[in-house]
Amino acid sequence: MWDTTEGIDGGILLAVAARATAAATAVRADRFFPSSISASFLTASRPGPVRARIEVIQRGSRFTTSQVSLTQKTEDDREIERLRALVSHGTLNSQTAVDAPLPPVITPPSACIRRDDAPGEAAKRLDHLAGMDIRLAPESAGWAFGTPSRTGHFDGWFRLANGREPDPLALLAAVHALPPISFAFGRVGWLPTVQLTAHIRGCPAPGWLQVRTSSKALRDDHVIEDAEVWDSSGDLVLQSRQFAASV
Repeated sequence: MWDTTEGIDGGILLAVAARATAAATAVRADRFFPSSISASFLTASRPGPVRARIEVIQRGSRFTTSQVSLTQKTEDDREIERLRALVSHGTLNSQTAVDAPLPPVITPPSACIRRDDAPGEAAKRLDHLAGMDIRLAPESAGWAFGTPSRTGHFDGWFRLANGREPDPLALLAAVHALPPISFAFGRVGWLPTVQLTAHIRGCPAPGWLQVRTSSKALRDDHVIEDAEVWDSSGDLVLQSRQFAASV
């Protein structure tokens, strides 16, 4: 959701691609996981209509794998490909994970930094988050006040602002719910995603989603960012990794 005038957030596009392939292959919502989606972002998407072209590659007893291409029309009526992804929809039931990492202990949502708490200039850039209730842990919000943490990770909470409980598509949106990890190092600006892979491990329980993003190192021209999402019961329900280019 941290889009700028340059494009739309990758997590939203992942959700669009996953929904399109699920509909095309008649995958039921309760069989949406475990799922894997791996997308290459070819050009910056814009608000407006999008066309999804889907090719079913393999229907198996456990997974259905499809390729999806998202395209948009330009002002001069050219069709531009925005994203191409491989999506595998699973048909297994959710099971309790063995030795899965527990979520880190962080500040509860009620004491975290809300969108409306951001200083003036930062708040103006966050209007597009109105449909999302995102709370940053105080130690992860220093970048907005000129004091980046430089810890290499962000912690926070995510839920839909309309009160709808989380589902697998919300998990994909949560992948980019927090600011780009480069912000933690004081480098605030557009960080376009080149490639993003997400693995859904289970259907989330009702309530807040806890999100942690991290990076082992920040390069001058790119960053590799990992994300982990836990549901309200403490289950790890999504893991992702993205490669983004610095501009």
